[in-house]
Amino acid sequence: MIVKGERAMVGFFIGFIVIGIFVLLGSTLFAGGKKKSLRNDPIPEQLGVQVGEGISIVNKLNQSLSNSYIDNVKNRVLQSHPKWKDHEFDWGMFELKRYFMMNSMLKSVPMFSHHVDEIWHEMLMFTRDYEKFSKDFYNDTLHHTPNMDSTPIPGERAFFDWVYISLFEVTENSRAIWGRFLQNPIKREILEDFRLLSEDDLLSKYFRKNEEWLEVKRYLILKMKNEIYEAEQQNTNSKKFASHTSSSDTNVYLYAAGAAVFYSIYNENEFDEHMSEVVPEEYQKGTPYSGGSTCSGFACSSDSGDSSGGGDSGGSSCSSCGGGCSS
Repeated sequence: MIVKGERAMVGFFIGFIVIGIFVLLGSTLFAGGKKKSLRNDPIPEQLGVQVGEGISIVNKLNQSLSNSYIDNVKNRVLQSHPKWKDHEFDWGMFELKRYFMMNSMLKSVPMFSHHVDEIWHEMLMFTRDYEKFSKDFYNDTLHHTPNMDSTPIPGERAFFDWVYISLFEVTENSRAIWGRFLQNPIKREILEDFRLLSEDDLLSKYFRKNEEWLEVKRYLILKMKNEIYEAEQQNTNSKKFASHTSSSDTNVYLYAAGAAVFYSIYNENEFDEHMSEVVPEEYQKGTPYSGGSTCSGFACSSDSGDSSGGGDSGGSSCSSCGGGCSS
């Protein structure tokens, strides 16, 4: 016969074991939601740009960012984030440079990485250095406006993904930093614009109003127009995209970008299901992204002129980021 004290002791041990089981199960179930650590891999040269005409943009960007400025930013970031390793800053800076390059062509680009945004925010603390960099590279000031609305903007993120994949080599660290690519269909308004509008109209609506980097801007316009045309041809022939088996991450994503255009047009409601058949399973792992955390662009400044590239038409303007523009 178990006395009262022994019952209490047995109950205590049973409760302890049950709690331990729940803790173990919880850590297992939620492990996938943790931030994916960055690999200490070699960083691609020339920002991993896949378009030959883009090398001149990379060169100007690197010339506009002095080593002393980057070193000062790195010291400040690592002091603010003592758990970060050197290579985690280096990869974040690498992706921030890619983001800056995208901003040199597009009117405005939402920010979809907290890791990258942390570095950008610390860059802003060196006011004179940031102003000099911005003027040297953009001939203007690239604004950083916090997004006050946590609502995700999947249409803008989908266009961001398409442009990113069209310009850059995609690495495992790219997925860890930006989150999984091509999760949502591209906005129908964007696809209709690229299908119907002329090159000049698209340059005016979606791209920065200047004569710089026209070759790369035209490359993006032609690539999107071609992928829309190919999607129409595939739909006419009732063809589907098969799973891509290339060993090259870049080839997989370039193929997937075309598939994303097709399924955004013809199977928007079943986009996830179809893209999971195209993209190998290992590329679907990783941290999903949320809404854009900040907005950047030139619509806030005198250089932008017509800011009609944003809003619901899909140009990723400051207004679409939720925080508006600051002057």
